[in-house]
Amino acid sequence: MEFDFKEIPCPVCGGFSKKFVGRRGGEAHQSGSGVTASIVRCNVCTHQYPSPMPFPRAGLDELYVDHDEYFQLHSVEAKKIGGLTLIHQFETRVGKKGRLLDVGSGAGELLWAAKESGWEADGIDPSREFVEIGNAKFGVNAKVATLEDTEYPSGYFDAVVLSGIIEHLYDPFETLCEIRRVLKDDGWLFFDAPNEDGLYMTIGNLYMKMLGRDWVVTLAPTFPPYHVQGFNPKSLVMLLERARFAPKQLDIVGEISPQTGRLSFRKRFENWSARFINWIGKKMGRGSYMGVWAQKK
Repeated sequence: MEFDFKEIPCPVCGGFSKKFVGRRGGEAHQSGSGVTASIVRCNVCTHQYPSPMPFPRAGLDELYVDHDEYFQLHSVEAKKIGGLTLIHQFETRVGKKGRLLDVGSGAGELLWAAKESGWEADGIDPSREFVEIGNAKFGVNAKVATLEDTEYPSGYFDAVVLSGIIEHLYDPFETLCEIRRVLKDDGWLFFDAPNEDGLYMTIGNLYMKMLGRDWVVTLAPTFPPYHVQGFNPKSLVMLLERARFAPKQLDIVGEISPQTGRLSFRKRFENWSARFINWIGKKMGRGSYMGVWAQKK
């Protein structure tokens, strides 16, 4: 995969004041995955992002391919059950069954849950492979597109979901502004994102320094899952307010991803330590993931 590296302002606050945090990918990765990128932290809003930003030369559709490999750690049944729970939460907040948009719908499990629950639901995703699999498997309504490419009417949706998506976006502010436009005045937005200032991430970066490396464990800008935005509670709330959303609920949750690749005693120990640190982090309100509910201001 080839990338074009471009200097951009902070994707959250638009500022240019930043400091170097560490390197990620390529020679700065234990498996050599991706190409090396520099990770920085904004001095204003504390958001982390690659600088310069690596944009895929061949486009987004080339990043999200090989469904079975990309989602190998995901349980379809668990995602369907989680989708039903999320739709019920939307219904409680909206007060009725309505119209939902799933931005980054992947293989369509949430669209299936909305359909099963009696909602109208549209999905968009930049991956042609993911959309084709979801439409064929679940009979849902998804299309290959980005939100900015679509032409939904203003105030069209009661609910919008960005499940595991916002950390992938190269311009999350622009996307949130468009979501605000297509949401009804009393509509709800839900999304989740990694907490890059979680205790696990903080200790992981310190561990790299102890090993004498200028590496970090935050983000994955040039290799799967291609995370290019490093949010924490402060930067997430600041982004929402800049896009004129009112944050209503922010939960610190999440587990460490299962270990992949060839196992060794050292990797097993590191994974056990990571899970223990994340358990402590959740007790401290510094878990590895955040779930957010918001409404238009």
